[in-house]
Amino acid sequence: MKKIVTLALSLLFVFGAVACSNKNNTTTENAGTTGDTRDAIDQSYYNTYTGLYDANIGTITSYDMYTNVDSAEKVYRGVEYPGNRQYLTDVKAAYKDSKEKIQAFIDGLKNDTKTEDTELKKMNESLIAEGEKLIQDIDAKMVKLEKITDDDYNKSEDDFMKLVNDTVNTGDTVENKFSDMLKNMDKKLGIDRTTIQNNNTDNTTK
Repeated sequence: MKKIVTLALSLLFVFGAVACSNKNNTTTENAGTTGDTRDAIDQSYYNTYTGLYDANIGTITSYDMYTNVDSAEKVYRGVEYPGNRQYLTDVKAAYKDSKEKIQAFIDGLKNDTKTEDTELKKMNESLIAEGEKLIQDIDAKMVKLEKITDDDYNKSEDDFMKLVNDTVNTGDTVENKFSDMLKNMDKKLGIDRTTIQNNNTDNTTK
């Protein structure tokens, strides 16, 4: 039975720096904070933000290894390649899934978060704006993938992977600071995702 691996390729480079959170996290609320930072933050915002992050952004990080052709090729070493047509289907599905989760995260920031902290409010608004730019960039990449033709399926596995990667990276790409903004928000809220990841690893190995 063929093993199908869902790939997101170049889109998810933006999450490389925040790949320490995942769907198996214990609640962020009581782990990974630094010093007395929690005492100075807006607790209501903190709880809402971490809930939105863990439910959405945190579940995208499984794709962070598929950031380029080399990493995609490693996934299939020793595994049956599903064929070029199915590979492209999986890439499209990964983009669609990523878009939906980022959109849910942004919608939550818009509708569910409240704070009287001026700096935090500004950071929240900036994160929403940058997230919307990222969603537009995903849409543009998905349109580009539709340009791949039936004739292209006849290419070799390596050439087809390269074609897919090159296709979504041609032309102007939105310069996106979404990942940096997520890291800055973590710092503002006193969240250390490396600590969270280590705690989860310890819990699963006991």
